[in-house]
Amino acid sequence: MAKPRITIGRLEHIALPGLGVERVQAKVDTGAFRSALHYQKVRTRTVDGKKQLVVTFLMARKRVTMVFKRFQRVGVKSSNGETSRRWLITTTVRLNDQAVRTQFTLFDRSDMKHQVLLGRKFLRGRFVVDVALKNVLG
Repeated sequence: MAKPRITIGRLEHIALPGLGVERVQAKVDTGAFRSALHYQKVRTRTVDGKKQLVVTFLMARKRVTMVFKRFQRVGVKSSNGETSRRWLITTTVRLNDQAVRTQFTLFDRSDMKHQVLLGRKFLRGRFVVDVALKNVLG
């Protein structure tokens, strides 16, 4: 029997506990395959012969720098058809009482209204989006 899906709106408040972000508004984008996070700075470094990704985020007026030992580069096709290479990381999203580990591409979203975008890979099998609604879960 299929697990019941939770209805959410086009905008929802989420937490990113692995990044120390207790509450940030995310835009739900059913047209995007993967989710995306805004970053301020990103660089790689090598420690003891192993590559690490060092990322500075500025979300919900909070600046945090995180080090990721597991990451990769992926190609992402934008809505205008152009493909770019982005860093891909995994972290936990908490939406209401559900905590989901999901992948995020890192993208400079400073010229966009929302710093977090939740894509289909996160939504699939868990949530149904009603675009007429906002902040259904708080």
